[in-house]
Amino acid sequence: MTTATAQRVEDGKAWIAWLESGQWEKAMDSAGAMLPALAVEVVRMAQDPDVAPSRITQVVSKDPVLAAHVVRLANSAASGSATTITSLSEAVVRVGTTAVRQMVTATCVTSKLKNPKTYGANGRDLVYHCIGTAYLAWLVADRVDGDSDEAFLIGLLHDIGKFVILKLANEDKPLAPDAMSPEQFESLIAARHAGIGGRALARWTFAPDVQIPVAFHHDPGLAAPEYRKNAQVAYAANRLAHRYGFGCAVDDRNLLEDQVFIELGFDEAFMKELDQRAPGLFEVARKISS
Repeated sequence: MTTATAQRVEDGKAWIAWLESGQWEKAMDSAGAMLPALAVEVVRMAQDPDVAPSRITQVVSKDPVLAAHVVRLANSAASGSATTITSLSEAVVRVGTTAVRQMVTATCVTSKLKNPKTYGANGRDLVYHCIGTAYLAWLVADRVDGDSDEAFLIGLLHDIGKFVILKLANEDKPLAPDAMSPEQFESLIAARHAGIGGRALARWTFAPDVQIPVAFHHDPGLAAPEYRKNAQVAYAANRLAHRYGFGCAVDDRNLLEDQVFIELGFDEAFMKELDQRAPGLFEVARKISS
């Protein structure tokens, strides 16, 4: 091994040790480092199932681009109507508060996560995957009598750790040049993103009901009993997103043989229902994040 190669190996080990130490949290003290200021307000609003249409209109109107997205969504939903929707308040009423809350939350949370300089060429696919997983989590939670709105947010944030690691590597604590091969870096992200995501959400004072399921979305059995169901929903939604290729390669393994799906009570009928609805959900995801 040459001196230069040995130094790259040591640089890579040092960066991993820094990541595992938690010192990176100081660089991520505020959600504003990754998420727009409006996202925090929207997340709080999204968790209130009784929020009034007027309150949604008030929040959305702070961002003209976001307001335009809502109006566009309303006109798409009302494509068979002879009347074109031109006002934000009318759009909120037409689409419904649940759909608008979901769209606004997804748009706000993901709006800063597409920069290819920070998140690479696959950043947009990661966003697609997160939004698609959020919609699937919403459906799964409804099926198992969970909190659908909370599940939507957990699904949306389940891979936030991937974005955190990419941001730290490319901006806040640059990865030493050639310290790792692309394959090694991908393995690092795969192995550590869930825990890193949970720690970041804790740093940003997200509730444990969101933070802990994100941290254990690959290993829901390790979550504390009071958070296990949400972690199982996140796990199931993520596996389903891979089944449908939502921003990722298709994984066609039989999910009805998976222990988590068995515990959640999935059956052939529900899988067929999801298979029918999934393509439409992905189109919504793509429109939201475009």
